[in-house]
Amino acid sequence: MSKAMRRNRKQVRPKSERKPAAVPKKRLPRYEKLTATKKGIYDRITSLITDLRSGKGAWPELLRKYRLTARTARKYGGRDVVGGGRGKPLRASKSDRRVRDLLFPTSSGDVPIRIRNSRDATKLSDYYNDREKLLHGKLSIAKFEAKWRGAQVAGEELVADVRTIFEMADADFLKMEHLYASVGPEK
Repeated sequence: MSKAMRRNRKQVRPKSERKPAAVPKKRLPRYEKLTATKKGIYDRITSLITDLRSGKGAWPELLRKYRLTARTARKYGGRDVVGGGRGKPLRASKSDRRVRDLLFPTSSGDVPIRIRNSRDATKLSDYYNDREKLLHGKLSIAKFEAKWRGAQVAGEELVADVRTIFEMADADFLKMEHLYASVGPEK
């Protein structure tokens, strides 16, 4: 048999030597289509990733804190949970595109809005902390307005007018139970 014939002839490997076909990774459905139970798991994973990123505990400790298994955390955490294989430590990615339903400040009160990354969620949290300091007299009006005038989160401008904020506080529009919005049906 000549070299040309050997090159053109397909070599068939026995089944034991064949590589298995790559199974595509299943993607989670969109956040809007998740059930209430799965949204709860998703939100706990988001909190776990935030705590892991800020160093509030080790991976097993945080799994126990949020009542999750490692498999569930990896499934819902996706690309935001990095490492953990081949001797590398498990860690959270530096930033994420996770969906969060948060309350957004407007001139008529705080309304629910969907935020899609950790940077915007952190900026919104900083705004609410500064607004609470302003209302309790721990932050001056000039510093608050200088920091938040023209600031935007998710393409929307934050309310930085101190007069409006104090009027809403007097009318009891600004009672902040927690930052995360409850946009789903009441339980």
